[in-house]
Amino acid sequence: MTQEDLADMVALARSQGRNVTADEYERFLALEGARGFVVTRNGELLGAATAMRYFEHGFLGPVLLRDDADATGIAIALLAQLIEAIQRDGCQVVDAEAAGTEEVILGRMGFQLVRHTLVMERSGAGAAQASAAGSVPMQDHHLLDVGALDAEVVGYGRKEYIMALRRDFPAGARVVERDGELAGFVLLRRSPRGFHLGPLVTRPRDLDAARALVRDAIATAPDAAVVALVPDGEPFVSLLEAEGFRGVGELARMRAGGEQAPGDLAAATEWALGGRITG
Repeated sequence: MTQEDLADMVALARSQGRNVTADEYERFLALEGARGFVVTRNGELLGAATAMRYFEHGFLGPVLLRDDADATGIAIALLAQLIEAIQRDGCQVVDAEAAGTEEVILGRMGFQLVRHTLVMERSGAGAAQASAAGSVPMQDHHLLDVGALDAEVVGYGRKEYIMALRRDFPAGARVVERDGELAGFVLLRRSPRGFHLGPLVTRPRDLDAARALVRDAIATAPDAAVVALVPDGEPFVSLLEAEGFRGVGELARMRAGGEQAPGDLAAATEWALGGRITG
């Protein structure tokens, strides 16, 4: 996958109703540990897939497929090559947010279902009410603590990814502090349907901080639709529903390798995910 593939990839993604942009893929390709493969025939894009490696943890992004008779075979080839590539890089645990054909193929490759992830969306509903508890804009001096808190929940460092999201939309990068300590952070990024909420991470089970971060983040884009990926079964789902979010889809979190994966240590809580391309 190269920069030259992105226009065709985004056109294919948009034709399937996927909530991605060219900037998102460009940001992905610039990250250390990024992997991407495409399948073309006679100069036409038939399929594409991405993967991200963070040290010993890999994350599979979504598979883009043209509606061809051999689409399943192309998906199998792309996923198999990506998994082999990141395993050669040293990945011992591989996660994916899978949908449809991806879930079936990964299940046959030995991936196990970990949980379901809800896709929730809030329509542009006018002025959003900021939280009384209040958050503050994420500043340079917060980045070390933000990166440390993020690593506690996912098990690896995504500081480069977080900095890229903050650079793209600074107003939506917020933190909550208590007594001089970082209690949580959130980022908002532009998407074709408005904005994507996440990642949103707090100290363990700190739902008050999560509520403040949600309200303050969406208040920076009051007239835009906002999409969030949320682990099913969490109280955060009810919190989002109270803020006007509704379920519009579902993904399957799947995992292969490792007895205990990063993020299982409950050192922090990731209430909303950053997205499917980079994890």
